[in-house]
Amino acid sequence: MHPIIVLPNVTLKAHGPISQAYLAQGLRTLHEACQWTQDLPYGPNTSSEDSQILFDERKGNCTTKHGAIARLAAEHNLPIYKNLGFYRLNDAIVTGVNDIIHPYSLDFIPQIHCFLAYENCRVDLTANNCNGKNRVIDDYDFVVPVAPDISRQQQQAYYLEYLSRYVEITHRFTMLSDATILGLLEACDRQVHYQCSIFSSELVTVG
Repeated sequence: MHPIIVLPNVTLKAHGPISQAYLAQGLRTLHEACQWTQDLPYGPNTSSEDSQILFDERKGNCTTKHGAIARLAAEHNLPIYKNLGFYRLNDAIVTGVNDIIHPYSLDFIPQIHCFLAYENCRVDLTANNCNGKNRVIDDYDFVVPVAPDISRQQQQAYYLEYLSRYVEITHRFTMLSDATILGLLEACDRQVHYQCSIFSSELVTVG
């Protein structure tokens, strides 16, 4: 992943609703908007279909954080896009996941993470957030450019489409139903939130 400074820096103009929302925070450049977005606490929003919600809830996850900046870039005609990256989730990424997937004879489960793409650079605005992950994800099996805001149903459709490609990596996925795999993903998401709560508690203790 690359730092925010690889993105083109422009002065923000009130070209649309997301631009106006960033300007209302006193932010004047794209880099300032990116840093402000990255600095927001990591957490799920009540809806992921409109990334502007992070201004109301003062938090965001990879979906809404990158969606907001992708919308901001679009309003300024900048070629910065939101991407879905499919990676292999296990204990190397989130501690405790292996206990969830090993009973199903899986060494990993496919998972999605969002990031920004600009030319040959990738920027993760959840890097250094308390997001439950042990490290920033750099290795992806598949990468798909998507609209800044997509519905939960659309994201699930992307997931199931690319899940079929993982059969070529391990035939074990042919033995599990889509419902079973989606259920495992939900359990892994709960583990992510648990790990994040541990990190947060440790930070409070240290502080």
